[in-house]
Amino acid sequence: MRQNVRVTGDELVSGTAATPTVIRRQLGRRLRLLRDATGRSVEKAVADPRLGISRAKLYKLEAGKHPAKPQDVAALCRHYRASAEETAALTTLALATQGDSWWHIFGEDAVPTWFSLYVDLEPAAASIRSYEPELVPGLLQTPEYALAVYRARNPADDESDLRRRVAVRMERQAILARRTPPSLHCILNEAVLLREVGGSKVMSAQVAKLRAAAGRPSITLDVLPLKAGAHAAMEGSFVILDFPDTDEDPSVVYLDSPSSAAYFQQQAELERYTTIFETVRTGTVPLEEYLK
Repeated sequence: MRQNVRVTGDELVSGTAATPTVIRRQLGRRLRLLRDATGRSVEKAVADPRLGISRAKLYKLEAGKHPAKPQDVAALCRHYRASAEETAALTTLALATQGDSWWHIFGEDAVPTWFSLYVDLEPAAASIRSYEPELVPGLLQTPEYALAVYRARNPADDESDLRRRVAVRMERQAILARRTPPSLHCILNEAVLLREVGGSKVMSAQVAKLRAAAGRPSITLDVLPLKAGAHAAMEGSFVILDFPDTDEDPSVVYLDSPSSAAYFQQQAELERYTTIFETVRTGTVPLEEYLK
């Protein structure tokens, strides 16, 4: 049986990683830990009429799928006989699940719905690993490169809308300037560096930014040469997000397409994509060596 974990009221309410989505995810996990400590299934927990919470609501609360009402969290804490300290901490987190994510200041449509979860999870990651077959990772793009990408993807969109999306992308990069930034390891297919996105001048500035980034201790950039031939990641790009406490906050594998995204948390999927990443890495060369 998993043991109960005690948290303080402001453990997740402060800090750059404390987006409502991340807090909902953390709150849901802690509620599930409380339930697990009682040895009850979801069905047994909601069978007691005194709780007053449906099976569907409890599933959504534990999955962190929507804002939590403090009164619902308090009822669950009473039901699970949580301590007064735990109850206070979790009801405080419930308050913090409400409200908008940071990127809403750029407009509610500045981030596609299917990408919004990733944007909220990214600041909480302790490490980020990715394979990129076509594009420079968003965390390392210059504004001009990002604008060229958005123009190519959305040629009919208004220029102001494109620039709002670029602004969101640039704001995301702030996590790399934190006192303790996440570890970032990106594998770039050689095609990423050969394709002149935005023209030669834009691409030259972009490569200069990559070169500077590769010199930072928290960032590793590798290049997979085209001559490497067939490889394990040929099906497309992916990102693996690892969080500070992997027991309480399991890693997430993120895949996307032009209009949708998939998020995997099962251990089998994590192991599969970790293996793909490490297998591909064996055929790479450091960016600095490639650019010589």
